[in-house]
Amino acid sequence: MRIFRENIVSPENLFVVKEERFKYNDFPFHAHAEYEIILILEGTGQRIVGDSITEFSAVDLCMFGANLPHTFYTRGLSKNEAIKQVVIQFNENFLGAGFFDRKPFKAIKDLLQRSSQGIVFNEGTKAALAQKITALVNKNATETIIELLNILHLLSQSAEYTLLSSPGFLHDLNFDDSSRMSKVYDYILENFKKDLSLDEVASVAYLSPSAFCRYFKKFTRKTLSEFLIDLRIGYACKLLQNNNMGISQISLDSGFNNVSYFNRKFKAVKGETPMEYQKHFMIKRAN
Repeated sequence: MRIFRENIVSPENLFVVKEERFKYNDFPFHAHAEYEIILILEGTGQRIVGDSITEFSAVDLCMFGANLPHTFYTRGLSKNEAIKQVVIQFNENFLGAGFFDRKPFKAIKDLLQRSSQGIVFNEGTKAALAQKITALVNKNATETIIELLNILHLLSQSAEYTLLSSPGFLHDLNFDDSSRMSKVYDYILENFKKDLSLDEVASVAYLSPSAFCRYFKKFTRKTLSEFLIDLRIGYACKLLQNNNMGISQISLDSGFNNVSYFNRKFKAVKGETPMEYQKHFMIKRAN
């Protein structure tokens, strides 16, 4: 992936609302000055937000704060690579400087501040807002402003959410230095199923292993080992959801050479064993 600064909302526009479809999503790891609400309607894969790696599937509703690096990645991770999504992007001052600082909008201001870590909303909130967000695509500008304020209000009232990135994540990244980290992300995503060594990945960044460890943790807030485990477990979740492979095979295909180690790490991250995760997912899907 490439980490880069994206420019979205032009001066003549207050905000952007669009429906997008992709055969697969391998969009670069990126950041922009705008706040962003993304409703995934079709597709499964992984989202990387700040220093977090989690899996997603439709319907998925997220909100990202200004300048928070993020991406959704589906290519090669599942059979459901195609993405359909509705995206809303706006600057904090799209209704005027200090608009959300006024007392009636305190809850929305708090929501904007929380979104600096990235927010994924849970089932009830998604169900309540999916239709409203989808309908924005066909509204005129005035209707969209009114409904966007309503959506932000409803999101601000929701207690059904999870914060994605850690509070201390350094998201004011040095974009002049991002090309080196881009190569590292590219290499890891292409090879995470293999037995990657610290020396091997450090060489991609042209750094010594000790210097690379400091550099990598600055960007991700994780060690290389922790990052790889999160990535592999996210991929394993996709294989478990397909329910057509045994645990041993999933362990190998996800980059774990030892099934016991895979079971232990999976439970530490997900709170349940791979078999329990698979069973719960199938029950949830059946309902």
